[in-house]
Order: sequence, then C-alpha cells, then structure tokens
Amino acid sequence: MPMWETKGAIIMALLHAGPVEFLYYWFHRALHHHFLYSRYHSHHHASIVTEPITSVIHPFAEMLVYFLLFLIPMLIPILMGYGSILGIVLYVAYIDFMNNMGHCNFELLPKWIFQVFPPLKYLMYTPSYHSLHHTQFRTNYSLFMPFYDYIYNTMDKSTDELYERTLIGTEETPDVVHLTHMTTLQSTYHLRVGIASIASRPSDNPVWYVWMIWPMAWLSMVL
Repeated sequence: MPMWETKGAIIMALLHAGPVEFLYYWFHRALHHHFLYSRYHSHHHASIVTEPITSVIHPFAEMLVYFLLFLIPMLIPILMGYGSILGIVLYVAYIDFMNNMGHCNFELLPKWIFQVFPPLKYLMYTPSYHSLHHTQFRTNYSLFMPFYDYIYNTMDKSTDELYERTLIGTEETPDVVHLTHMTTLQSTYHLRVGIASIASRPSDNPVWYVWMIWPMAWLSMVL
C-alpha cells in the first residue's frame, strides 16, 4: 500500500459524506426510538453536559455499528486499488478529532470561518450544535456534517443562536473548586485520573494488586 494516493483520499471523503453520514443519520434516529433508546442509546445520553470522554461512551453494540460504518471509507478505496497509509491515518484522526470536539462543550471555531465559507455550516458541526442534541434529544442527529438535518428538517431552530451566544460567553464565578489530591501513595489510584476499577472502590478496602503497582506511584512522585 502506498504512503499517499490522492484518488483514494477523494473517494474516502465522498464515501464519508455520502454513505457514512447518511447511514449514521438514520441509525441515530432509530436509536432514539423508545425501544432502542431505553436499551442502548440512553447510556450515551446520560451525559447532558458533555465532555470529550462522552464521545466514546456507548454500549458495545453501538460501537460495533460505528466501527463497521467507519470501515466503509477505509476499506473500499483499498479494494479499488487506491488505498494509502496516510489516507487511513488522516481519516482516523479526523474521526477522533471531530468526535471529541463535538462533545467538548465549548466553541473552537470562530464565526468568521463560517462567514468566509458559508457552506461549511453544512459540512462541519459545532459543539453547540451537538449539545442541543444532548438536551433536546429529537434534533441534530447528524454525525459530523449537519446537511442531513437540513434535508430531513431535524435541525434545531436555536442552533445558530446558541452558537453565537456561546461565542460571546458569560462571566461565571464558580461556587466550589474541587482540588484533586492524594493523601498516600496508594490513594493515587483512587483519584479520577488514576485507575477506574480501583477508583470505584472505597480506599479503606484496597484491591490486592495495589501493593504490586506501588513502586510506580513512588517513581512518579520521585521523577
């Protein structure tokens, strides 16, 4: 497989904008049917206020479907003889970046970008666009390109307004500031930034292998 193939990159982009976005849109709408929502997708929507990690919180069955969808733009160019290593790497990076950006809950894109190139609003979503999906539930179903929401009239009418209000922002003063800190070396693993399986247990009931990884905590403190 070559390092780069321009034809393959173009095919990959068209396959994403076409089949992937289209199939995802209707699969996502199906997930919001009460039968599938209560059994699967509600797990993802437990995060009303999203953060980047929310982008990968899905039941296994959903993750499997997404994996198969994202295989389409990578596999078909290879079968056509136009696959490339860099094309696959860039596509995976695109998926990860857009997925995390959409759930980061603050705006990264300045308004002038959409003013210079107005069609971009149909080709690239914003965090405020996706935040409305997590609060309104019945709008803004698209993956990364909102044009299917425009086509099928599921675009939330307050999307543009929320985007502009988010850019302006408001001055907020936090009521509480929580500082994450450890009390002992072993307690490091009970922090949110530690190991999830250990953090979910009381610190006075440690798992047996904590002592085995104690040297790692000691070295991290020393270094």
